[in-house]
Amino acid sequence: MNGKIIATIVFISMLSGAYTGNIVTLQPINNDASAITIHLNFSSPMQNGTKIFMKVCNSYIRIPGMPVLPEYKEVIKFPFGTKITSIGCKVYGIKRMEGLKVEMAPFPRWIGNGSIIKYEVNETTFPSSWYDYRIGSGMDDDQRVVFLSFHIYPVRYENGKMKYISSASIKIRYEEASKNIGDSYDFVIIAPSEYKEALQPLAEHKERHGIRTKIVTLDEIYGGKYFECRGRDEPEKIKYFLKDAIENWGIKYVMLAGDIEKVPSRRVYSFVWGKHGMYSDYYYADIYDGNGSFCSWDSNGNNKFGEVGEDGDKVDLYADLYVGRIACYDLNELEIVVNKIIRYEESNKSWFSRMILMGGDTFPWNDIMEGEVVNQYVENATPEFEHIKIQTSLRNFKPRKINEIWSQGAGLICYSGHGFEYGFGTHPPHRRRMIKYYTPYLLGLKNGEKLPVIFFDACLTAKLDYHMLENPHIPCFAWCLVKKPDGGAIATIGATESATTTVSKEGPIGEAGYLDYHFFMAYEHGTTPSKMLVKAKNDYLNDIAEGNAEDWLYEMTIEQFILLGDPTLELQ
Repeated sequence: MNGKIIATIVFISMLSGAYTGNIVTLQPINNDASAITIHLNFSSPMQNGTKIFMKVCNSYIRIPGMPVLPEYKEVIKFPFGTKITSIGCKVYGIKRMEGLKVEMAPFPRWIGNGSIIKYEVNETTFPSSWYDYRIGSGMDDDQRVVFLSFHIYPVRYENGKMKYISSASIKIRYEEASKNIGDSYDFVIIAPSEYKEALQPLAEHKERHGIRTKIVTLDEIYGGKYFECRGRDEPEKIKYFLKDAIENWGIKYVMLAGDIEKVPSRRVYSFVWGKHGMYSDYYYADIYDGNGSFCSWDSNGNNKFGEVGEDGDKVDLYADLYVGRIACYDLNELEIVVNKIIRYEESNKSWFSRMILMGGDTFPWNDIMEGEVVNQYVENATPEFEHIKIQTSLRNFKPRKINEIWSQGAGLICYSGHGFEYGFGTHPPHRRRMIKYYTPYLLGLKNGEKLPVIFFDACLTAKLDYHMLENPHIPCFAWCLVKKPDGGAIATIGATESATTTVSKEGPIGEAGYLDYHFFMAYEHGTTPSKMLVKAKNDYLNDIAEGNAEDWLYEMTIEQFILLGDPTLELQ
């Protein structure tokens, strides 16, 4: 075993909001190939205003309503199939300190009406432990790995006083293992039988681009043509099929071709404002738990999936597949979108270097312009783009002007504000009146082949079970953009239900705003929208250790934001 690479540690700096690039490869320690030992020395806490910092710490723990305190965080990536058997942490040099004023982490807001989401916080000691961690299996670019996100909290509040440590030692034990993964296909398209022939040109196009593609019909899945059909209902049968397709074929991408009446989505119960649940295609992405076992999203066995709370379901949430949906109602819509994808990937996109940033004063009674703050952070994270702003402070956030600027073409669009099943809108500075853009206004959008990928940091734009006036030809806004025959978008990311966000003067730090910012941070030449979205969700999961995820809003957020479009779509 000597000299064998056993894991990779990625040091994260949330202070800059990006990976530092400091990647360390670990070797066996003292001929013990099943253990990793890390020792850290901390400085005494120092203060700048109300912000406490310590040398060596590279992040902050932000639990709503609790003190913002420094932490040290590492993400360790093990080969897929590895089992983490034990994690221990010893701390040394515990001391007390008084007199420091500490800022409190902001509470999230429900984007729908801007109300603050407060819940009772009873912690007398915070954090409750000196360390915490999260383990999960998922995709890391083109590799499947086991993530261990490890958090050390060198400062703790206890009954209004502060304790801190001078050093800590961590020991991680694990068992090496491997799961058999095939190597026959990269991409599976799941569709009803009547769509198979119309999807053939797309499959052939993908094959020409080096993506090994297979179309599989629902009848073939339910009939057990390729693998034994297991599962209590249709979504679970599809999910078991995907598990078998990973292990036998090696697939990494899945596209659901059809609306939810034709290809079912999973109704999940992580939506915190009602018992009706919401639809989530992300159910099909999360195949394995941290131990490599099937992740059913129903660990309590009551046939209600993705329940949150103390008695809820244990859900891994790291994506094991890159999933997208083209939510076609009929063959005509399917042919429109297939042709758009093929033309997009074969075209010369001179306009792709333009990025449109859209926002305003999301919550005008607050002291910052949240949408424009998110826009600014996205602009800072994407210096390779030419940025065009449509913002209420610039007085160009108007339907006619939006159509005019969109029609000039852009590779990416970042929108941060309010959203509805039938459009989006936001406020001018400090004004209650909202400026709105509705689905019918798309008739004036003339961007032709200049098709963007759009992230809607907003509520409801990808609500899969919505149809305006019960008309199946007028679905949710995010899909209307993709299926538009003479322009629109090539792919959209939106929420299937009402969303929440946390945006402060320090930027987007939670829920929808966080995903928006990290989605664009993940852009690089040749990537796909599905990889960008999964990278943003991985960042979020790695930021939140399980023991300190007290509000559960992160689960709802990760499950409700989905990709409408081709998950293999290559971006310039």
